Amino acid sequence: MSEVRPVADPDREIARVGEVLLGQTRELMAVLGERAAAVVPEDLAPLRDAARELVDVAPSIVETWASEEHTPYQGHFATLGVAARRIPLRAAAMMRRALARTDPELCDTLGNLVREWCRQLEKSYDLRWVPVSVQTGLHVRSMLDTARLVCATGG
Repeated sequence: MSEVRPVADPDREIARVGEVLLGQTRELMAVLGERAAAVVPEDLAPLRDAARELVDVAPSIVETWASEEHTPYQGHFATLGVAARRIPLRAAAMMRRALARTDPELCDTLGNLVREWCRQLEKSYDLRWVPVSVQTGLHVRSMLDTARLVCATGG
C-alpha cells in the first residue's frame, strides 16, 4: 500500500472508509438480529466474544480515523479501506464458525455474507497471498516495536 499519489479530499476518503466499516457492521448485525446473543458451545465462545468485540469497537475506530491527521496519499487510504472491510468480514467469519453447531441456517447466511464481502474485497484491491509465517513474523515485529516505543516513553 505504498501508492504515493495524493488524495484530493482526505476528509471525504475518511468518511467513505468509515461508512464501509459501519455499513458492513450494520449489515452483519441485521443478519444476526436477535440471534446475535445466541448460545454457542463453550469451546467456541471466544469466537463469538471476539466477533462481538469487533462489532462493538467499529464506531470508535471510525471516530479515531475521523479525528486523526492523515497522510493524504492513496496508499494510506487503501490501507484504511482494507481494514474497513476486513474488520466486519472477520467478525462475520468468527460468528459463522461459532454458530456452526447451533444454528446451521444462520451459519449458511453468514457464509454467503462472507463470500460476498470477500468478492468485494478482491474487486476493490489487488490482493496477494502472504504466507502465514510471514504474516506472523510481521505481527511479532510490530508488537515488539510497539513494546519498545511504549517502554521508551514510559507509557
